[in-house]
Amino acid sequence: MEILDVLILWLHVTAAAIWVGGNLMMAMVVVPYFRRTVSPVERIKILTQIGQRFEPIGWGAVLVLIFSGLFNIFSSGVLNSPELLGPFMRMLGIKLILVLILIVLTAIHGFIMGPRLAQAVEALEPGTEELPEPVNKMRGQMAVVSSLIGVFSLLVLLAAVALRMGI
Repeated sequence: MEILDVLILWLHVTAAAIWVGGNLMMAMVVVPYFRRTVSPVERIKILTQIGQRFEPIGWGAVLVLIFSGLFNIFSSGVLNSPELLGPFMRMLGIKLILVLILIVLTAIHGFIMGPRLAQAVEALEPGTEELPEPVNKMRGQMAVVSSLIGVFSLLVLLAAVALRMGI
């Protein structure tokens, strides 16, 4: 059983690296790069394409995280512990709440806001360089959600480290 536990934990950490790492890479590297190099309209088109390519990978990682996380919880024996309401479970609860918020934000970003913004940009006249105010407002709202995704990604990592350290 020990080898299975190691493999499941490895899958969990790898999926977290893919999902959270992908979110942070987009927020800290890709978006700032394109912000300086291409027009707003072209940037949205490029970022939409990148997002569409990453989406199945990211959501696949989320599924792996859910199933491997459940396995880790049930196989750890913590649910049978007399300290069910102890510090470990409190931190696990915090981590799970943060993960749920991150999943909701990612779903809003990827399934609602992203497609709406991409559709609005595609409807623009060819050769348009600057975003009209309503489209720019949508882009701004999406930037806020993207920033929240970055913050919650870092908070989930912090909670995971705290769990591993027994805090």
